[in-house]
Amino acid sequence: MRKIFVSALVLVCLMAVSASAFSGHEAWKLKLDSPLTSGIAVSEGALFFGLESGTACAVNVNTGRIIWEVAGDNSVYGMPSVVRDMVIFARGDGEVIALKASDGSFVWATGGLGGRDIRGRAVNDGLSDGTSAGGGMVYVSKADSKVHAYRDSDGRTAWTYTTSDQGVRSAPTYSDGLVFVGEYDGIFSIIDAKTGRRLNGGGAGGAVNTPAAANGNVYFSSWDGSVNAVKIKGVIPLWNANVRDAITTQPEVSGGKIVVGTGRGTIVALDEKTGRILWRFNTNGGNISAKPVIADGLVFAGAESGAVYALDLATGRPAGTLSDANGLNSTPAYSGGLLFFGSGNNLYAVR
Repeated sequence: MRKIFVSALVLVCLMAVSASAFSGHEAWKLKLDSPLTSGIAVSEGALFFGLESGTACAVNVNTGRIIWEVAGDNSVYGMPSVVRDMVIFARGDGEVIALKASDGSFVWATGGLGGRDIRGRAVNDGLSDGTSAGGGMVYVSKADSKVHAYRDSDGRTAWTYTTSDQGVRSAPTYSDGLVFVGEYDGIFSIIDAKTGRRLNGGGAGGAVNTPAAANGNVYFSSWDGSVNAVKIKGVIPLWNANVRDAITTQPEVSGGKIVVGTGRGTIVALDEKTGRILWRFNTNGGNISAKPVIADGLVFAGAESGAVYALDLATGRPAGTLSDANGLNSTPAYSGGLLFFGSGNNLYAVR
């Protein structure tokens, strides 16, 4: 079994992280026909993700064997949503497609917004992020400056919410009967999930990323460097912090901490209750677009170019580096002691 963490120092660091049993051994690697462009969802022993080529995939978590593949014309973006026996993907032309999780058979699809160029090639101008699901519906932001809500049973439109002219370039988030939306011009909106009516909101000085809901609160980060915490019940602002760099990822919330990535390649951890900055780590790898993942006392993160790091959640110190990775293509996943991530044209499982 090949180990892709390198150097004696790394091994010492890994042994020192007593909260984690993660060792850095490669469990399996799968060669893909094109780079992975979506996040990775895990459910019922399978990984669900999409590729730049437009292919939607399901892979066995233990073996890396492909369970099914469904081809498409447009790249798959954002995090797939698993709803009952379906997995729901968003494509670059704005199409949302639901497939049966067990065999990839077609369930329903919405229309896309994208067209084709003079050579007949699909044009990706519909969206650049994924879906969110809850309350019997699937939510997605599209390039028509609207948030669309589709019934998860048949894909029919339940409502649409019109944002500002600059629109939304990140996915909505569902929690507790509400849909949270961050807009490109800095507006943060709280929408009734049943009706599509805006109930409340706030703002920031830059584009707002996909919000994160956890522990009765919602957290939203912005390109102006700010992170805001709002109590969902009563819509009560809790705190505001600024990390002094443009934040380019959705917040990751776990273990009493909030972790974000920035456009300068920095991973920053904040205290979940107060917003106080706890530590910073510079990846020296350029813009971070993949949301960091917290698991087993570690933060897994990497820039678009360069290594993928395992950081001690408590201190931010590196516990290991994935040396033969070419950065993270998209948000990874952690389940059953295994880290799953796409790098280049490969999908890795590391334990």
